[in-house]
Amino acid sequence: MTSTHLYFFEEGQEYEFTVHSRLKFPPEDEKFLVLISPFNTRHLLKEKPFENYNLAIGRQLKCRIDKINCTGKIFLEPEHPYYKEHAVYDFPVKGLERITNSGGIIELMLVVEDCWGKTVYINIEGEGQVYAGEQAVRCRVDRIKKGKLYLTPVNNMQYAVAYEPGMEYVFRIHRIVTLAEDEEYFELIDESANVHYLRKKYYTDYHFDIGDSIKCRFVAQPAAFRHYLEPVHPRYKIGEQYDFLYSGNETYVNESGKEIKKIMVTDGSEKDFFVSCDDFAKLQIEPGSTIRCLLKNIKMGRLVLECV
Repeated sequence: MTSTHLYFFEEGQEYEFTVHSRLKFPPEDEKFLVLISPFNTRHLLKEKPFENYNLAIGRQLKCRIDKINCTGKIFLEPEHPYYKEHAVYDFPVKGLERITNSGGIIELMLVVEDCWGKTVYINIEGEGQVYAGEQAVRCRVDRIKKGKLYLTPVNNMQYAVAYEPGMEYVFRIHRIVTLAEDEEYFELIDESANVHYLRKKYYTDYHFDIGDSIKCRFVAQPAAFRHYLEPVHPRYKIGEQYDFLYSGNETYVNESGKEIKKIMVTDGSEKDFFVSCDDFAKLQIEPGSTIRCLLKNIKMGRLVLECV
């Protein structure tokens, strides 16, 4: 319970939480739920994305650990009361809508409704004639994140592709597409003409462009709307050591109530990075000095660093 790392929680696993209370935070009185975990830790959950979940005080709630970030913050995804990931459902069609993405390209979106009448967008560029006049469309729920559904029509499902974890593969950037409402992806084509998608916003400083050939490391099983490809960084290599500029300290309280201190560094770009260091108190760091760091990993374009 006193560790700076939350070993008792595992990403992707589900745990039973208890809805303990509600809080409001200024300046806009945003509502949060206070959840108690099986380990007696407290977690805040924004209430608005889950307003239809009937999350009453005292209720037992199953939540998936969607992510644990570099500061130890845990992101929870409550179990949807109706939809299950990877299951198939019929969704009423509201119509078709054309949008313009950041590259100035017009895309065709199929607009459907979920069980509560919330709008869900699905990219169907080049297939508008398939859905014209349809009253409903059968879709697989590929992901549920912050209560939002990510859908794929059953006739667009791709075959599974086998990759070896940790190995690198070459892809060509074919285009930029909007796969969900306001979420843009690079559409990648591999050497076997299979299609993959990479979230665009994580790699703005990689300066990718349409037509580029890029090398990516396979980090997880391929799944729609999931991060399973990590592009090779244009400057850094995992396992190597680099000097970074010290930019300050960050102190926060992790999910188990432990006060944690971490070093912040920069490489001269606009990004700051956290550095894990077991001997934080022993370090004598002056403003403007450099810190030697080991690059442990790169995840969604973020450097995972450890002082040496």
